[in-house]
Amino acid sequence: MKVLKKLFSSLNRDKVKYMVAGGVAVNLYGIERATADIDIILMLDDRNLSQFVKVAKKLALKPKMPVKIEDLIDPDKRKRWAKDKNMKVFCLYDVKNPFFLVDIFIEMPFNFDEVYRQRKRIKFEGTTIPVVPMHELVNMKKKSGRPQDRADIFYLKKIMKEWKDEK
Repeated sequence: MKVLKKLFSSLNRDKVKYMVAGGVAVNLYGIERATADIDIILMLDDRNLSQFVKVAKKLALKPKMPVKIEDLIDPDKRKRWAKDKNMKVFCLYDVKNPFFLVDIFIEMPFNFDEVYRQRKRIKFEGTTIPVVPMHELVNMKKKSGRPQDRADIFYLKKIMKEWKDEK
C-alpha cells in the first residue's frame, strides 16, 4: 500500500490530471476484491503526459513493452498501438517490484473534462485520489464484459442504490 500512496501523492504533487479506474477504483468504493494492476486514465495532452512521464521516471516505472516511456506522449504512436496491436493500455512496472503494474489508457474511454468534473475524491492514507465516478465506472465495465467486470457492476449498482437511499 505504501507504493500506491507514493504513486498517487507524486501524481498529485506534480499536478497530473488523472483518474483511477478498474479494480482499484472498485476497492476505493469499498468493494473488496483482488486486482493485479492500477488502471489510470490520464488527460491525453502533451503537457499532462509529459508530467506523468516525469513522475513515472522518478518512481522507476518502466514500460513492459520494448519502447521508451516518452513514446506514450506521441499521439500517432498511441493510435498505431491501438490499431496495429489492439492495445488498450500502456503497461508500466516497478523495477524493484515487478508485480506492481500501472496500466495507462491510451485512448480516451469518455469525455475526460466532463467526467473529471464529476470525479469522486477519495482519501487514502492522507492522499486524495481522483476516482472515475461510479456510474461511469459501470459504463466502462459494461463495455469490457469480463466475468469480474459483471461482478463489479453488480456490487457497484448495489452501493449506488444504497447511497441513493441514504439521501
